Amino acid sequence: MELAIVRAAHLHVFLDQLREIGVPVEREIVKSGLSPWILEQPDAYVSISRSLECLANCCRDIELMDLGFLATQRESLTTLSRQVQRAVNDAPSGLARLSALHKFAAHEDNVLSIRLQHEGTQIRVISELADYFYHPYICFSEWVDLQALLTIIRSAVGQSWSPIEMTFVSRHRPSALVQEAFPNTRILTGQPHTSILMCSSLLAAPCLKSGQTSLLPTLTARSEIGPPRDNWSFSTALRAAVRPYLHDGYPALTKIAEMFGMSGRTLQRRLRECGRSYSEVLQEARFEMAQELLVDPSARIIDVALAVGYENPQHFARAFRRHAGVSPTDFRRALAEAGQTQVCAPSPVPPCRGCGEPQSK
Repeated sequence: MELAIVRAAHLHVFLDQLREIGVPVEREIVKSGLSPWILEQPDAYVSISRSLECLANCCRDIELMDLGFLATQRESLTTLSRQVQRAVNDAPSGLARLSALHKFAAHEDNVLSIRLQHEGTQIRVISELADYFYHPYICFSEWVDLQALLTIIRSAVGQSWSPIEMTFVSRHRPSALVQEAFPNTRILTGQPHTSILMCSSLLAAPCLKSGQTSLLPTLTARSEIGPPRDNWSFSTALRAAVRPYLHDGYPALTKIAEMFGMSGRTLQRRLRECGRSYSEVLQEARFEMAQELLVDPSARIIDVALAVGYENPQHFARAFRRHAGVSPTDFRRALAEAGQTQVCAPSPVPPCRGCGEPQSK
C-alpha cells in the first residue's frame, strides 16, 4: 500500500462546515495527530486515512452523508490547485476538461484515478481511490471526488445540470437533504464504483469562455482520456506529508509512520527498498520548503530557519549550503539578480512552535 495523501484544501471545506455547527475543529485536529499548520496551508498534503478518521470523530449530531454533501458544496474550481485550474479553464469541451482533471488528479489526491465507461448513448465517469474501497468513512472522499466532477462538468454544460445517476461505494444511505438536492438523479449506494452517469453528447459540446469569438476543435465523446500521470513514489509522498510537521521541529519517524497506519520499522523498510532513509527525506523536505520561503524577499533568514524546524540559524545555514552549495543569503541574492524574486508568493513564514533543537545531518 502506498502513502495516500490529499491536498489540505479539500479537508478545509469539511472543517469550515464543522465550525459552523460549533465543532472545535482545531482541538480535533490536534487530537487526531494532524499538524495544526495545515489549517493555514491549503496546498499542504495530509494523510487521507487520518483525515477521514478525524472528520468521523468530529461528527456529533450530523450524518456522515450529510456532512459530506454540505461540506463539498463549498468546493469550486478555486479549491483545486492552480495547475489543475489552468488546465481545466483552457480545455475547450466537457470531455477535455475531464481529461485535464484526469491528467493532473495526482496534484489533488495521489491515489485518485478517473476513467470513462461507455454505456450505449450514455457515459459513466468513474473515480476510484486505490486501497480505500472498504474504508468505513470513504463517503467523505467520495463526495469530494463527485463534487469535483460535478463542478467541472457544470463549468462546461451549465450550473443547473444534474447527472442521470450517482453511485457510492459507501453503504451509508443518502438523506432527504441529498435527495432534495438531486431530485431527478438516481442515487445508489453499496456499488462497485463511485460514479456519475450522463449523456455522452454533453461531454462533446464545446464550452465558450466569456469573450471568446472562435472555437477550438472539439473532441468527440469517444475520445480517449490521456495517459495517467505517474504515481508518486513512496519517498516523494512521504516528503510532502512531513512538511507541515517541520514547523514543530524534527518530526519523529514513529509519529509519521502512525499517520499512515504502519510501524516505524515498516516505514524504514519501505524507504530502504527505495534506496532512501528517513533523515534524507526529511532534509530534502526542509530544503525544498526553505527554497520556496526564500523566494519571498520580505522573509528573514532566521524566520525561514524556524519555519523548517531549526532553532539555530547557523545550523540551518550549514544544512542549506550542503544541499544548495551556497548560503541562504547567496541563494536569495542569485534569485534577485536573475529577476526571479516575484515568481511566486509563498505564505508568510509562521512563528516557530519548535520543541527543541532538531537533528542536523
